[in-house]
Amino acid sequence: MSIPKEEGPWLHAGQTVLCFGDSLTAAANGYVKYLQEKLQFRGIQVINAGLGGDKTPQALSRLRTDVIDRKPDAVSIFFGNNDAVIGRGEWRDEPLVSPVTFGENLQWIIHLCRLQGGIRKFSINTLTDRMEGKQYLDFGDCRGEYCLAARRTADLMNTVLVPLDAVFRDLRERNIDRISPEGLLYTRDGIHMNDEGNRIIADTMLREWNLL
Repeated sequence: MSIPKEEGPWLHAGQTVLCFGDSLTAAANGYVKYLQEKLQFRGIQVINAGLGGDKTPQALSRLRTDVIDRKPDAVSIFFGNNDAVIGRGEWRDEPLVSPVTFGENLQWIIHLCRLQGGIRKFSINTLTDRMEGKQYLDFGDCRGEYCLAARRTADLMNTVLVPLDAVFRDLRERNIDRISPEGLLYTRDGIHMNDEGNRIIADTMLREWNLL
């Protein structure tokens, strides 16, 4: 079962949330920027700990320096864009991170943050439902099992779940007439979000955190 949503806000004035992820998190004008803009008025600090190209195995190697040592009150976890494609297509020379391994790595991130950092609040974003344009043609629906792994981890580790897969699937169905000739709607290149996509991610996170 998914963790019940708290009655009040997930974060409070004076607290810090650290966003741990890949290039979608690291982007200067990405969803973290919108979180920072909206949460600063509540007195909540948002730290960007994204790293372009990162995958969960590498994320574990930087967990101490980039997360635990910064002593946040809460951690938002958003990985999978790279985990889902390595070992396939143009990245087939890299070791595959299976959905099972991906979920286990998410569990280790949370467990080590709890054990070594005393951090108690966690939120997990699923991937968006699909890549777009040429990226989708090249890789197809490779994200589904990784989204399920993120959902299972949220249940198992008793964390907040941010269901970006369901949100973007519903929005795509309702806005299919807006898809560009290149097959793009919420991304600028098939993977990295455009401004609208980033706003949707931020708003979905804030809604699940009871902060919207």
